[in-house]
Amino acid sequence: MSEYAIELESLSKFYEKVDFKKRLVNMLLLRGMSGEKVTALNQASLRVRRGEIFGLLGPNGAGKTTMIKILTTILTPDSGTVSVDGFDVVADSQKVRERIGVLYEDSERGFGWRLSAWTNLMFYAREYMVDDPKKRVEEVLKMVEMEDDDASKWFQKLSKGMKQKVALARALMPDSQVLFLDEPQRSLDILFVISLKELIKEKFGKRGRTIFLSTHDMHLVEETCDRVAIIDKGRIVKVGTVDELKSLFRSLETVSYEIQVAHDRTASLNKLTEEIANIEGVEQVTLRGPAKLEVQVRKDRQDTLNRILRMVIDRGYVITALTQSDVSLEESIAKILKGERT
Repeated sequence: MSEYAIELESLSKFYEKVDFKKRLVNMLLLRGMSGEKVTALNQASLRVRRGEIFGLLGPNGAGKTTMIKILTTILTPDSGTVSVDGFDVVADSQKVRERIGVLYEDSERGFGWRLSAWTNLMFYAREYMVDDPKKRVEEVLKMVEMEDDDASKWFQKLSKGMKQKVALARALMPDSQVLFLDEPQRSLDILFVISLKELIKEKFGKRGRTIFLSTHDMHLVEETCDRVAIIDKGRIVKVGTVDELKSLFRSLETVSYEIQVAHDRTASLNKLTEEIANIEGVEQVTLRGPAKLEVQVRKDRQDTLNRILRMVIDRGYVITALTQSDVSLEESIAKILKGERT
């Protein structure tokens, strides 16, 4: 048996993008649906060890969900090879499906909306042919912290967070050796997200389970995963441990502030920029205009911003605006692609 639970080699997937008007005209004229070719995955290669919690991290549209759907036999690849638990996802798709649990991004699909959460899960328990369906439903509902009152409600009457819990319970139902989670924290309340992180780290009670976690949430990956792959525009950019990749995402440990000053005193902003750069806790200072500075401050230095503002005021400037924004995941990935270190 291979040491890898999941193996991808040169995986590619393409789509035809056709706008609605063109699609309609082509249908009326009995033409083909040719359109712009979109690359969802581009020669992606990965190996995930058995018993590993592996994170796939990237911005929206990077190819994460397409990869999950290929790994779980919903889509077929255009090229490359993919295996899960030693079985090819195309040639042995049924054997793959027997060995996996899946929480898809579109997690509300497949449920009877006028059936209770309990009834829905009982249906899936029987479909998965678990030994004791009723007992297993009770176990997974307890695992996702779903009360009896909510479990007895029609699925359509549940909140989005509760629907996500039911979908997670469905993914856990077969107690599979390989579990795929696509944006599992979506719509969940903050208290259960904390519980979810612990459940993932404990592998939902099965020590040897392999978990493949797809998300755009760097913090979820950081707190749960053994290794991480960064994907962008369909290709794998980096693979490494969380500690190895944290150094590449140093920008996520800073907060960016924009300081706007009155226009009557802008001649000496260059000197002010140099002075601010010397304050402890400041990572970078950039002039963004004749009266605007952008300052990146380390998150672990809460006093730094006060020192900056005091310096600006002491130098005789009038602050007219102060705004804050975290550096986005997309910006960090763009820096990695350019070979920069932040």
